[in-house]
Amino acid sequence: MIVEIGCIAVGVPAGYLLRARPAVVGAVDRLTTWSIYALLFLLGLSLGSDDALVAQAGDIGLRAVVISMASLAGSVAAGWLLQHVLLRGALDGPNAPAASAASATPGAGHEG
Repeated sequence: MIVEIGCIAVGVPAGYLLRARPAVVGAVDRLTTWSIYALLFLLGLSLGSDDALVAQAGDIGLRAVVISMASLAGSVAAGWLLQHVLLRGALDGPNAPAASAASATPGAGHEG
């Protein structure tokens, strides 16, 4: 844990000092992307080599699909509820421009 905290403690000031150099920022971006790919590959390798996990893959997969679908349905329902029931134009505010003939007329509201 000390090594991880030390890396962060050294990395933050180094990133701050090197942020104006596009070559360094680009290299760090590519390195970060490939590091994430490597971590995901190693995670998959680790999970695939776990015999107990592979034996339960069907049950775990079914649960994952059910949880994902329930989360999606809940998010859609919450969005609809927020949009149509709770807000009802509340974000427009009292100073929102009204859709009128004056606003549709070119040059309306401009003094010149």
